[in-house]
Amino acid sequence: MIDVGCFEEMKVFSNSGSIQNFLVDSINYDVDKMVKYLNSFQRNAICPRPAIDCITGKEISPSFKVYNDGEYRWCDFLIYHIKKYKIDLPQGLINKANAQKPSK
Repeated sequence: MIDVGCFEEMKVFSNSGSIQNFLVDSINYDVDKMVKYLNSFQRNAICPRPAIDCITGKEISPSFKVYNDGEYRWCDFLIYHIKKYKIDLPQGLINKANAQKPSK
């Protein structure tokens, strides 16, 4: 499983490195499409510790959820950061989101 967005500032089960390493000037994916893809999976776990905005340090949720698509694993705080900041993501994940068929 490839962990995505497990930023070091969150101190979770995996460490992708500091969010600072993933901030970019421009992104090569559609934010809405990526968020829809990431939200389309059922959660695998709930972690009863606060999620934070890894830039400001402010609490964004009293807990966070873990998801995966069989290849990539992420926490719901990644979705928050994608909506708020320009976050570099693996091309393979972007390709999967782009290949998702639109729901009716």
